[in-house]
Order: sequence, then structure tokens, then C-alpha cells
Amino acid sequence: MLDECVKPKDGLVYRRCRYVVEEKERLLQACEHLAKGSLVAPGQKMYATHEGLSKEYEVSCKELDFLVEQAKQYPDILGSRMMGGGFGGCTINLIRKEATERIISEIGKAYKEAIGWELTPYITQVEDGSSVVLSTEKVN
Repeated sequence: MLDECVKPKDGLVYRRCRYVVEEKERLLQACEHLAKGSLVAPGQKMYATHEGLSKEYEVSCKELDFLVEQAKQYPDILGSRMMGGGFGGCTINLIRKEATERIISEIGKAYKEAIGWELTPYITQVEDGSSVVLSTEKVN
């Protein structure tokens, strides 16, 4: 429908809408891979997401694009993309645990040289997420 209804009328809106449709598909595919225990395919989806955010949706910036391009040089980084509201912020990276400190140091140095700012890393890990908690307490 996008090709038929939007593309002939507005190329920019078409590219951005196409990105949203493709991102939905990437997310569903990444979930399938994660359910099978694969991290490599979801990592590749992260790179594709960033490419779309940067080039199609145009909400990235040179600093984030630099970090994602740096990440692509490391086999121990399975995926990288910007996160947050766009136009700045940070990247999220899927990194093999044993390589984390080395990669942060190396990319931090490259970032300082290229951008002029210190890199501020936040190391996180996957948790169970939110869940429903049932309580027998009465609320007054």
C-alpha cells in the first residue's frame, strides 16, 4: 500500500513509513531468533535498525553514527544502534562480556580523537523484566 498510495505523492513520508514497517518486521524476526537462543541475527537487526534511523528516518547524529560504525569493526560486538528519542543520546551495543572493557577503552579513545568528547559507558545486563506481582494485602 505504501508503494501504491504514498510513494508517488511524498518520497520523504514514504521512506519514513517504509522504515516503520521494516522495523516492525525486524523486531518480530529478532524475537524469533532470540527465542531460539541466537544473538547474532538480532545483532544484525540492530545494525539495520540504526541504518534506517540514520538514513531513512534521519534522527541520528554524527556522534551516534560514529559509534555504530566503530562497533562494526569488532567481531565481539554483535549489534549496535542508537537508542532514545533521536538527535543525540546513546547507542546500545550487544557485546561479548569478555571483550567489554577492551572495546570500551578502544572505542573511547577513537571517540575522543574523532569527536573531542569523553565516552561515558553504561554497562548493563539482561534481566527478567517486569512482571505481575500478586499480593493478598488489603489496600485502604
